[in-house]
Amino acid sequence: MPEFERTTTVPASPDDAFRVLADPRNLPRYVATMTTSEPTGADRLHVAADVEGRHEEGDARFRADREQRRMEWGGESSRGYRGWIQVAGAGDGASVTIHLFVEHTGDEEEINRVLDESVGNIRRLLS
Repeated sequence: MPEFERTTTVPASPDDAFRVLADPRNLPRYVATMTTSEPTGADRLHVAADVEGRHEEGDARFRADREQRRMEWGGESSRGYRGWIQVAGAGDGASVTIHLFVEHTGDEEEINRVLDESVGNIRRLLS
């Protein structure tokens, strides 16, 4: 299963960065393709995204561990897509790492573009 990762630093404190990123309502503000994220129960979300010209919707697992400053997610119907975000201290700010596992990569260039855009969105959101 191919893996993709990006890390960025932001001027926010690690706790503040995690609080903002772990709020499911904020996911569309920084995940490049996501248009909707609505909590539907404990550790569950209904999400929508525009992916490579297609509109996709579905349910997803989403778990945020405040102590570890780590979020994990994955599709409900498939183990073919999952990932995590880890927030850590970095000097006067925070380091944010996004890691994806994708079973069917399709267009790796597109996955890399979306990750780069998402990291840029995180920097803007937390600056």
